[in-house]
Amino acid sequence: MTRRFRTLAGVTTALTFVLILLGLHTGSTGGGLSCGTRWPLCNGWMGLFPANWASFFEWFHRFVAMVVGFLLLGWLYGVWRWQDDRRIRYAVTAAIAILPVQIVLGGITTTAGGMFPRGFNPAIMIAHFTTATLIFALLVYATVRMFDTPGTHVVRTVVGLGGGLVALVAVFEFLAVFDHPPTNQVVYYAVSFTLLAAFVALLVWSEDAVEPANLLRFRAVTAVAAALLYVAMVLSRQKWGLPDLYGDATTVLLAAAVAGLAVLTNRVIVDTGGFGAQRAD
Repeated sequence: MTRRFRTLAGVTTALTFVLILLGLHTGSTGGGLSCGTRWPLCNGWMGLFPANWASFFEWFHRFVAMVVGFLLLGWLYGVWRWQDDRRIRYAVTAAIAILPVQIVLGGITTTAGGMFPRGFNPAIMIAHFTTATLIFALLVYATVRMFDTPGTHVVRTVVGLGGGLVALVAVFEFLAVFDHPPTNQVVYYAVSFTLLAAFVALLVWSEDAVEPANLLRFRAVTAVAAALLYVAMVLSRQKWGLPDLYGDATTVLLAAAVAGLAVLTNRVIVDTGGFGAQRAD
């Protein structure tokens, strides 16, 4: 049951990652508006299936969202029945508590010009993105806490991976790598959310992997880097009409924060052994 439970957590978190990217692609191509005022149905046969290629992305996004929803409910049942770590329980519960708000905000954005004429305004779009980001971060937190802190080499590797991911974020921030803008956007956010997951993991692992005297400083730098990443992701959506300079400056600050985190890691990480089984059954 423990192995299956951890597998459920990993699959649910991974599918949530995919779901967010599907939502971003759907929004960037205008597919989210294809169902119009028929939400929560769509414009195909009996309102349950896509009528064209544009509505397919919206339909598939909803299908994956339904699957994730059922998996989350199963995870919620499991953590309250078999999991002793209250922080895991509360993280999963909080993610599910936010989910209805996420669904409503998604419905508003997909019915802009119809059921909700101002549904595509920047505030609603950013709120929808923020709730998705928060749900993902909570699920990553819960998943990571289900395992013991990995060895020192793994923690250092993740920090190094963070540096590489920041470099990729900068590439997609400053350059149009692909000719198809939605592809640029999806790859940029895939890298960004992977980096966010790394920051969350480091915050969890720091409890055992960092010297107690430096724990607060390590977590502060990691939290600042995560906050800068969130701001960079929001600005990159270009919903407020702000100059690109704001996003560029935030990305530079993010790179500086990750560089500082790498230097700090070399000074404060202690040996933590290897991967264990589970924190609390």
